Amino acid sequence: MEANRNRLRLGIAIAAVALLGLAAVGTTSLLFPGTERTRGVASDPGYAAVMAYAGPGTDVAESTRSTDVEPARGHAYVAVEATPGDAPEADVSAAELGTLPEEPAAAGDSDVTPNPAPEDGAPSIEDWQDLMLESSAPFGDASREMPDAGAGTVGAVVGWFAPPTDARAPEGARDVGELLAPPTLGRETRDGNCSVRESIEPRDADGDGNPEYVRYRSLRACVQDADGDGVPEYALWIARDVELWDNDSSGTFNAIEGVQGVREIADPNGDGAIEYLAQAKWTLSARDDDEDGNPEYVLLTFVGEQGLDANANGVAEFYRAASLRMERVDASSNGFPESAAVDGNVYQAADEGDDGTREYEGVLRIEASTADGDDDGHNETTFVAVRGYERVDRDLDGTPEAERGILLDVEVLDATSNGFPESATMRLVAFAAIDETDDGRPEWVRAAQITGNATDRDDDGAPELQTLTVRAVEILDADQDDVPEFLAVLVGETQAVDADSTGIAELATVTVRAGARADADEDGLFEKEAYVALDGLRADAVEDGFPEEVRLALRAYERADANEDGVPEMERALAADAYAIDANSNGAVEDANLTVRAAARTDADSDGTYEAAAFFVLWASSSDADDDGNPEHESLKAYAYAYKDEDENGVREEQFGLRLLAERTDANSNGVFEVVDAEYAAVHVHDVDQDGMQDCGAWKVVAYHAEDLDEDGTWDVEDLTIRAHREACP
Repeated sequence: MEANRNRLRLGIAIAAVALLGLAAVGTTSLLFPGTERTRGVASDPGYAAVMAYAGPGTDVAESTRSTDVEPARGHAYVAVEATPGDAPEADVSAAELGTLPEEPAAAGDSDVTPNPAPEDGAPSIEDWQDLMLESSAPFGDASREMPDAGAGTVGAVVGWFAPPTDARAPEGARDVGELLAPPTLGRETRDGNCSVRESIEPRDADGDGNPEYVRYRSLRACVQDADGDGVPEYALWIARDVELWDNDSSGTFNAIEGVQGVREIADPNGDGAIEYLAQAKWTLSARDDDEDGNPEYVLLTFVGEQGLDANANGVAEFYRAASLRMERVDASSNGFPESAAVDGNVYQAADEGDDGTREYEGVLRIEASTADGDDDGHNETTFVAVRGYERVDRDLDGTPEAERGILLDVEVLDATSNGFPESATMRLVAFAAIDETDDGRPEWVRAAQITGNATDRDDDGAPELQTLTVRAVEILDADQDDVPEFLAVLVGETQAVDADSTGIAELATVTVRAGARADADEDGLFEKEAYVALDGLRADAVEDGFPEEVRLALRAYERADANEDGVPEMERALAADAYAIDANSNGAVEDANLTVRAAARTDADSDGTYEAAAFFVLWASSSDADDDGNPEHESLKAYAYAYKDEDENGVREEQFGLRLLAERTDANSNGVFEVVDAEYAAVHVHDVDQDGMQDCGAWKVVAYHAEDLDEDGTWDVEDLTIRAHREACP
C-alpha cells in the first residue's frame, strides 16, 4: 500500500499546484513591489457569478446509490448476488497431494502406425488408407454436457447485478435553462480577447517582511464577440480565491484554503440564447502545522455540470453532473496517513426527443478508503467499490429496453498491521440486457462474474489458499418461454494451495468448462453445439520449487446438425495431453510427453456416409533415464490423412497422406547428441474414373541423417536425400 500512498500524495500535490498557480504569482507581486495590482476583484459581477456556483442542487451521489432490495424475478434488472461466503480452508494433507489424476492413455500407440516408406520405392497411399487413423479420432472424448453456471434461463441470471435504485439527475439540476443564463461582465482590461484582474490582501502584523496572512483573488475572462454586437459567441471565466496563513511569521505558509471556479458558455449564432454551458468549482484545504512538509490534513473537492441545448429552447438535449471528494488525514505528520478516502460520482442523461424527458441515463460511483489506525505505514483496511450503470428507455415507461452495468468490490484486511493481509477479496460483475418487447423481461442477456480470494491465516505473507473463479453466460430467449434459442456458458476455477504456508504451493490446479448451443426451433435438438474442457495440475509436494508433476489436458468438440436427425453434417474434435515428470524433484525432468489428436468429417446429406474426412495424430517425447538434465532420447511423430468421397460410393476420388518422423539420441547423456534422424513423406492421389485404381498422383520423401562421432558438437556425417514424383491427371 506504500505505493498507493505515494500516488495519493502526488495527486494532491498536483491538484494544489494547479489550483494555486496564480496564487504564487500574486504572492510574488506582494513581495516584489512594482508588479501591477488591482483591488476590488471580489466585487466584480463576473467573479461573483463564477464563485457563487455550488454544484448540483443535491449530492450527485444520491443518484447513484444501489438498492439492497432484490427485484422480482423476470424484471429487466439483474440483482447483485450476496457476498460469497468465507473461502474454504486450505487443509490439504500430503496424502491428498499425492493423489493425482490418472495419466491419460496414449492415443493409438500401437494401432495408429502407418508403415514407413520402402527405402527403394515410393510411398503408397495404402500405408495410410488401411488404418486411416480413425481409431485415434477424438470424437467421443469431449463431454457433451453443458457446464452449470447457475443461469440456464434469462430469469435465472437475476442475482448477478443490481442497477442503482434511482438513476435520476440530482435535484436542482433538471432546470438546465437557469444554468444557461450568462453572468453580467464586470470591468476588465482587455488583452486581445482575454483580461486578467488580481487583488492581494496581505497582513504583516510584526512588520518582519513575512506576512502572517495573504488573500489572493483573480479573475480571468476571455470573451469572443466576432460580430461586435455585444452578445459574445463564446466566453470563459476562471476565478480564484486563495487564503494563506503563516501564523508564526516564519516565512513558510502552513495552511491554505483555496477555491477555483470556472464557467464556460457558447452561443454560436450570437442570439443571446446559450446553447452550451459548463460550470465547475474546485476547493482545496490543507494544513501543515509543524511545517515539516507532511500536511496533517488535505481535502480536495470538485463539483461540475455540463449542458447542451442545441436549439436553445430551454430543454437540454444532453446533461452531465459530477462530484469528487478526496480527503487525507495524517495527524502525526509522519508521512503515513491514518486515513485516506476518495468519493466520486458522475451522472449523465440525454433527451432524444428534446421534450424534457430523458430516454438515456447513466451513472458512475466510485468509493475507496484506507485506514492505518496505528500509524505504522501498513493499512489495516483497504476498500474499493465501483458501480456503473446505463439504460435506454425510449417510451419512458420505467422499463428499459437496453441496459448494462459494471460492479467492482475489492477488500483487503490486515488486522495485525504487519504488512501481510490476512485476507483479500475481489468481485467483478459485468452485465448487459436487451428487452425489445419492453415487458420487463429481457430476451437477451450477457453477464460475467469473476471472484478472487486469498487467505493467509498465520499472517506470514504466504497465503495458504488463493482462488479465482469465473462464471459467464449469454442467453437468447426471443419468445420468453425459458427455453433458450442460444445458450453459452463458461465456468472456470484456478487455485493454489500452500497448506504449510512456506510460500511454495504444494498443489495448483486450473479447471475450465465451456459450452454453446443453438436451438432455433426450441425442440431440444441442437442445430449447433460446441464444448471445451481444460484441466491443469502442478504438484510440488517436496516444496523445493521443482514440481514433481505437471499435467495439462484439453478436449474440444463441435458439431452441426441442421436437420436435427441426430446425424451431424459436420463434426470436429481435438484432444491434447501433455505431462512432465520429475519424480525426485531435482529440476531435471525424467519423462515428458505431448499427444495431440484431431479429426474432422463432413456428411452433407446426413446419411451416415462421409463425403470427406481428415485425421491427425502427433506424439512428442523426451526421456532422461539417469536424471542428469540431458535427455538420452527425444522423438517426434506426426501422421495425417484426408480423403474425399463426394458421391459416397466407397471409392475415394482424392486422398492425401503425410508423415513426419524425427528423433535424436545422446546415448551417454553428456549433452551432445550423437545421432539425428528425420523423415518427411507426403502422398496425394486421384481416382478420376472411380474404378478403384489410382489414375494419377504425386509423392515426396525427404530424409536426413547426421552423426557426431567424436561428440565435439560438429556433425562428422550428414546425409540428405530428396525423392519426388508427380503424374499428370487425365
